[in-house]
Amino acid sequence: MKTAFVFSGGASLGSVEVGMLKAIVEHGITPDLVLGTSVGSLNGAFYAHNPTMEGVEILESIWKQLRARDVFTPSPLTPVKNIATFGQYLISPKNLRTLITENLPYEKIEEAQIPLYIVSADIKTGDEIVFDKGLLKEAIMASAGIPGVFPPQHMGSNVLVDGGMVNNAPISTAVKLGAERVVVFPIGFPYTPDQDPKNLGEILIPAFLYLLNRQLSADYHIYKDKVELIIIPPPENIEVGPHDFSKSEQLISRAYNRTKLWLSKGGFEDNIDEFIRPCDVHSSQLNLRESIEPDKEKSAMDRIRENVPQIAHLHENIENRKKIISENLENKKNALKKHIKKEKHD
Repeated sequence: MKTAFVFSGGASLGSVEVGMLKAIVEHGITPDLVLGTSVGSLNGAFYAHNPTMEGVEILESIWKQLRARDVFTPSPLTPVKNIATFGQYLISPKNLRTLITENLPYEKIEEAQIPLYIVSADIKTGDEIVFDKGLLKEAIMASAGIPGVFPPQHMGSNVLVDGGMVNNAPISTAVKLGAERVVVFPIGFPYTPDQDPKNLGEILIPAFLYLLNRQLSADYHIYKDKVELIIIPPPENIEVGPHDFSKSEQLISRAYNRTKLWLSKGGFEDNIDEFIRPCDVHSSQLNLRESIEPDKEKSAMDRIRENVPQIAHLHENIENRKKIISENLENKKNALKKHIKKEKHD
């Protein structure tokens, strides 16, 4: 049976895929082809080159050290300059390009040990563009080019952006390539039906994740009876923003443990009806409600009271980070003094 591994997009939540992959590889499951969109293209490219437990552990170590600045080049001038000069992006891709270059030890897509397919989108036409050969780094830059955040990649007649805009979990592409069993590595979602959002972040983050998961729910209905479709269950109630890379180790651990438990219960079978599908407008369920007078908006003071613990936690993290930086600087100063003293003595 021809098996495809499908890695979804989701920025920092790509760490979830690494935890899942570690458990799947330990279980001895291997694919015949690998597909990836956005950050999934990076994970997929790394795994397709070294599809071993050693390779997965190297990928895990990369993610554990990753921070937002390694992906999003910090510069207040870039967005100002590009807005003022009718530019097409806000953040320089320099650090993302460096990250890809330093961590992927091959240059051509066709050099991968397992056939690799990288999904991007043409912003002019809305077409899905799938790279199966050529320059690996440029394909990933196109696949991960969040519109408006990173510059689009101009390749021939195509203007390419993040593949998640058209096919965030490219199940359909895997089927077109002949896959009979499709294993999806989803990013998860903040499924918290009993918890009201308390701030802007808790509105925007779920909105972003639901949007990315929307097509996965649609593809479930289209392909569940056409191929063996296996969706690895992600950790529940993810409360990490897609821009926050500092929680990668935590997400890897949660995804690994969840996948191990799922496998121990015979999960690597057709589990599709057990997967919680947000935004599933194609299900038989119809949620009819009566429109009533909404609750009044909370006062500014109430909002502050709700969010003060989070602000305090953020302040504590900042202070701890400042302390670490200060200690590192002090250690470097002491080392430099010792070196100068030794040079004078010599």
